[in-house]
Amino acid sequence: MFSDLSLLDEFALRLLCLKSVGQFAAQLRPRPGLQYDLNSDLYSSLLAKPQVRSMVTDRERTMKAMAHRRLQSEIKGLEYSVSANQYDSLSPFLVPVTSTVCLHLRTVKLLVATQRSVIIIPKQVIQDLDNLKKSRENHYARDAIKYFESMFKNGNWWLRGQGDKEFLPVKEPAPSPEMVGFLSVLSCCLYLANKSQGIVTLLVPDDAVSAAKNHKNCNPPNNYTGNLPSGELMELAKRYGIRVEGALEFYSKWTMSNRHGKIGRGK
Repeated sequence: MFSDLSLLDEFALRLLCLKSVGQFAAQLRPRPGLQYDLNSDLYSSLLAKPQVRSMVTDRERTMKAMAHRRLQSEIKGLEYSVSANQYDSLSPFLVPVTSTVCLHLRTVKLLVATQRSVIIIPKQVIQDLDNLKKSRENHYARDAIKYFESMFKNGNWWLRGQGDKEFLPVKEPAPSPEMVGFLSVLSCCLYLANKSQGIVTLLVPDDAVSAAKNHKNCNPPNNYTGNLPSGELMELAKRYGIRVEGALEFYSKWTMSNRHGKIGRGK
């Protein structure tokens, strides 16, 4: 019957058959999910459209979480950097007083090991140590002298003694031997500050700083026959632009800022 139809005719006949099947299916009850619009001659589905699942993979979520944690670390590192950079990058030179090298020698060694700032030992400090070592009970001075002699002999970029010409005159009255010695240390600090165009930090015992803040006298510990710098002397150094810090507090703040700084820079 259809043997005389051309390929085009057969194609048109198949389309009409499919259309009829579609119209019949659209009229079934219950509806199979197919709708036929007579006016537009179009079919449409009545099934609910499937929800599009999020394309965020586990890897992407992990990367976002890591980025968030890193951002938090950077913020924290910047906070510590802003609050503590004055203890680090702005102090190319650290100058300890005699009582610091005696009572906080371990901290001085740790600061040398950081290789961040050059520690200068004033001539006055060496002279004071020579005088203090004469006391049999004062082992602090002997330990400090032994350490410095070893370091100076082997050579270390981060620890050295004051040079012969590394001082600037300080015009202040010196009514006591303690004042004379402190002015000698201060003159070394002023020279270094002028040379580096930066801030020099004078390291003193933390007990002396605490006593000065509370307006109290600070007595040296047992077996130490030297003196601790008074609040008046520390204020004098500050008036000349020298920063004064407790050795232990300085090292603690430097360590904290350095640790967070490395995290913030991703090192």
